[in-house]
Amino acid sequence: MRDRKWDFIPFSYYDRTSMERHLEKRAAQGWLLERMGNLGWFYKRIAPRQLRFTVTYYLRASQFDPEPTQEQREFHDFCLQSGWKLAASSGQMQVFYNEEPDPVPIDTEPFLELERIGKMMRRVLPFQFILLVLGFWMGGSWLWSLTHSPIDLLSSSYNLATGAIWLLLFLWCAADLLSYFTWRHRAKKAAPLGEFVPTKGCHRLLLAMVGVTALALVYIFAADRKPGFRLVLLLMLAAYALMFLAVNGVKNFLKGRGASRALNRGVTLTVDVALAFVLMGAIMGGLVWGIAAGRISSMEELIDPPLSVEDLTGVEDDRYITSTQADSTFLITERNFYQHIFYDQLQPGERFATLDYTIVDVHLPLLYDWCVEELLHDRDDWTAEMEDGEEVRLYTYMAADPEPWGAEQAWQRWRAVEDAPTGEWLICWPGRIVVLEPSFELTAAQMTKAAEKLAP
Repeated sequence: MRDRKWDFIPFSYYDRTSMERHLEKRAAQGWLLERMGNLGWFYKRIAPRQLRFTVTYYLRASQFDPEPTQEQREFHDFCLQSGWKLAASSGQMQVFYNEEPDPVPIDTEPFLELERIGKMMRRVLPFQFILLVLGFWMGGSWLWSLTHSPIDLLSSSYNLATGAIWLLLFLWCAADLLSYFTWRHRAKKAAPLGEFVPTKGCHRLLLAMVGVTALALVYIFAADRKPGFRLVLLLMLAAYALMFLAVNGVKNFLKGRGASRALNRGVTLTVDVALAFVLMGAIMGGLVWGIAAGRISSMEELIDPPLSVEDLTGVEDDRYITSTQADSTFLITERNFYQHIFYDQLQPGERFATLDYTIVDVHLPLLYDWCVEELLHDRDDWTAEMEDGEEVRLYTYMAADPEPWGAEQAWQRWRAVEDAPTGEWLICWPGRIVVLEPSFELTAAQMTKAAEKLAP
């Protein structure tokens, strides 16, 4: 039978009521809080009992103190005389328990509780407001991309995952701040009447965000196949973990050696900053080296292009190279192929054909029309100002006969100002959309050949 238990429930720092109820529930199950750390709460086994808990805040305490100060020990002794035993503490947060069914509370003045929580939260609120703004900006950008360019967003495991995390971060910050200020407003009204107002945080929402973050990282590792990408992500996660362990290790080491609060804080922050620069510098240096050496790339490996210049023109040239890039999720797979010859391999005045095409496979049917609309309007912002001052679009798609392609729908891009067609096509088959941009006009036979290669 286990004698120790671990909990990770990220309660809001001011949410004493939820913490007290949770600890009372754990005690009834036979677990008493023993230690509070950055990675959660730790319990020891006891006989199941009905205990009463209270969470209070001693503002003169600090997580950098080597041991409780004399004033803090006197406070603990005072609480013990009333039957309140110290279970654990973490910085300013002090957790006591009492075996009496209806003990005299430690905090008897609502005004004092309001003042303590207010002072404590003033140190936290600036950081939370920064997260709120970042979450709003990044989450809002993610939603904008979702409505305006869903293909790039929904085909990238990284963009899909990180956008959802930023959006959840914004929702949690907004909900938690609203909950705190609502409680504070009610507590101010109740304090003159001598009444305490229970707190209510948003730990379930924060726990959901932590869970989504963990699942997102697992999905990114499983879905992304770009050379070196997993290694880069793994190194970044390892760097964060190392910083966390090193900073906490230094802080706890100095506490064990009896270092003063000021010395501990100064050394710990110095180690934190120095280690951050060293680790990030090492990762960036390794990233630059990996890209230069070809071991890290945004290009997908082992993807054979389904269509080539040789297929369409019959001209073979060993100088042709094909650049590929692919992203894939359970929603959309996007693959781009670009075949060309480097300019330094050309003879003076020599001309050559290029082939650029993108294949979009939509795995969720309800996204299909959405993706078609994005591609139809991908150059709507390419405009020019006419002599009369009118602003006109340079390009537009015109419906074309899909029969040569064996497709459901087809469009050809036109130069709107000249009212002339280009050689660029948008073709739609069931579940697949292709943007085909050769540097030459396609004949009917070439269209048929391209359709054979590109159709699903």
